[in-house]
Amino acid sequence: MKKGMFLGILFLLLGSCSKDDPPPKVPGEVFLLFPENNSLCITGISQSPTTSEVTFRWEAATTTDTYELLVTELNGSTTQRQITSGLSASVVLDKGVPYSWRVKAINQDSGKETSSTVWQFYNAGSSLSYPPCPASLLEPASGASVFPDVNSQVLLEWEPSDPDNDLLEIEVYFGTDPDALPMFASLCCAAVNLQVSVSSGTVYYWQILCRDEAGNTSLSSLNSFRAL
Repeated sequence: MKKGMFLGILFLLLGSCSKDDPPPKVPGEVFLLFPENNSLCITGISQSPTTSEVTFRWEAATTTDTYELLVTELNGSTTQRQITSGLSASVVLDKGVPYSWRVKAINQDSGKETSSTVWQFYNAGSSLSYPPCPASLLEPASGASVFPDVNSQVLLEWEPSDPDNDLLEIEVYFGTDPDALPMFASLCCAAVNLQVSVSSGTVYYWQILCRDEAGNTSLSSLNSFRAL
């Protein structure tokens, strides 16, 4: 009798162990709609001489309960957040200022999140000439360790953006002292990369300044990398 009970309990334990738990639900990707990437947003509702209300829109993501909208002021790096179950949200923003935005899809049961790509735009004001958006630094990623090529060089890559399309030139600042970076090169507006010579074991810093035809400028974030 005891042997039969023992075998029964053993079979129950084995049966419970053989059942696979369902995988946690991961939200699908969020696709952004408006404001469009690298655009000049002029459809906001004016709230004051210095602010306007902009409505952000995106497509629905699968297995998602809520969305978190994150809007970052590129000049000051401050971020506004809104959580909603809908596919749009309105935020009051400063006029004449560049912003980036993204949306996170959240599944509340699993706690899993999926983030969209990052778009940027310029929230228009009364000015007829707008400064370029700060360039996005692509490669090397900030804080990365990089193997130089056979010529002891590393390729810097960036993406400029100018909403009113009058970008004039790009200045590359590059060196080993983050507090006193010298201008390394002045390039035409179409430039998106530059080879720089490096020494093994050294940490380098770099920034991109964009200037338009009206003399407006914008400065990117400061990135660093270590040459191996």
